[in-house]
Amino acid sequence: MSFLPDPLHPAIIHFPIVLSLVALLFEVVARHPRARSLEGAAGLLVLLAAVSSVVAVVTGNAAHDDAVVPPAAVALVARHEQIGELAMWTLLAVAAVRVALTWRGWFTGIVPWVYVLALALGATLVGVNGYIGGKMVFDHGVGTGPVQRQPAAQASGATPRPAPG
Repeated sequence: MSFLPDPLHPAIIHFPIVLSLVALLFEVVARHPRARSLEGAAGLLVLLAAVSSVVAVVTGNAAHDDAVVPPAAVALVARHEQIGELAMWTLLAVAAVRVALTWRGWFTGIVPWVYVLALALGATLVGVNGYIGGKMVFDHGVGTGPVQRQPAAQASGATPRPAPG
């Protein structure tokens, strides 16, 4: 018996959502001269958001492999996967840029504001994808017990054949 939930994806997905939004908040507040001390924490939050987005994508792919997806949700699941990967790559790029700018001493002037816009894009992608994931679960039951227990033929939209006799 494992102490980890199965599937793990629903337990993980909240981390990139919260971390990216809080990182954005910290980055914006840290632009004020009196709040510059938040820059280190903001950078750490961005790194954690990027790492957690990778874990979310990996666990999402694993969950999809085992999920019964109703026919009405197939396109939504595909869109969720696409946006999830785009959000992950965006957050990884933003985190890499943040590290490089800080390391080179270029995180001054207008540069942090341009970076904040890129982070806002990443956080928006994560938020939109969270919304789509919620629609998958609450509107179509993807990953929920009742849908998962359906026979594969029924979930795929095939009509069951009557028993001979």
